[in-house]
Parts: sequence; structure tokens; C-alpha cells
Amino acid sequence: MPAFLKKHHIGLHRFDFAITLMIISVLATLLLYSVNRIQSNIEKMTHEAELNNIRLAIAESWVHKHATHESVNVKNLVNTNPMRFINELPSNYIGEKSAKPVDLYGIWYFDTFRKQLVYVYSDATEVRYALTNTAMRQSSSLLSAGGLDLAPVE
Repeated sequence: MPAFLKKHHIGLHRFDFAITLMIISVLATLLLYSVNRIQSNIEKMTHEAELNNIRLAIAESWVHKHATHESVNVKNLVNTNPMRFINELPSNYIGEKSAKPVDLYGIWYFDTFRKQLVYVYSDATEVRYALTNTAMRQSSSLLSAGGLDLAPVE
């Protein structure tokens, strides 16, 4: 009889071990999911901050030109590369490209074919923006100035 109890006792430890591993696996999965979601949120917030910095730089450029009495023809600036107005380019801006760069993520580039500023997320999705005339739109961002705005393209 003691041998039977000993076998039963060993089996009980294996069952406890299996349950413990299952619980740890579920918790590790939840942790990884949360970390991934947080990383995605951080990337979106960084993108929004960079976008606002670009909009502020465009507004600053317009104000500077206006203050020095330089003429600014907004109609000629529509659909041009907004990065041309910025003194300090973002470190993740790779320039003007005619095609989407391959295997590069978390970057900005200007699509010369479609005349749009593009941000590529780490999951390869893109967000596109065009330099527009606010007089031609029903709404504009709070950071637009001088009739120019960097508006999302749908």
C-alpha cells in the first residue's frame, strides 16, 4: 500500500506542475499582449508629436516670411514637400521617394508621385498627409497658419 500512495503522490506533483505552467503561460501571454499594445500606443503618440512639430515648423516658416514681407503664394505651395519649410528635419525622414521604401518602418518620406508626406508605422501601415490650402477645406488643424495646413489624406 505505501508504494501505491507514493505513485499517487508523484502524479499529484506533476498535475500541480502542469497547472502552474499553464497559469504562467497565460500570464506571460497577457504580459506580451500588453507590452505590444503599449509599444503601439507609444509609436502613435510619437508620430502625432512629430506631425505637430512639422505643422509648427510650417507655421513658423510662414510667420517668418510674413514678418520679413516676403510674398507667399499659398496656391503655389499646395502639394509641395512640407519638409522644405523645416530647418531641422526629423531624424527618421528619409527624403523624397517615388516608391514606397522596402523594409523601413517608423519613417517619414515624401511620395513624389502622389505629392504626399507619408509616415510608415512598424506594422507597415501608412498614414498620408498633403500640404493643402485651408481656404479650400471645411476644417483645418489647430496648428495651421497662413492658409497652409498639413491635412490627412483619406
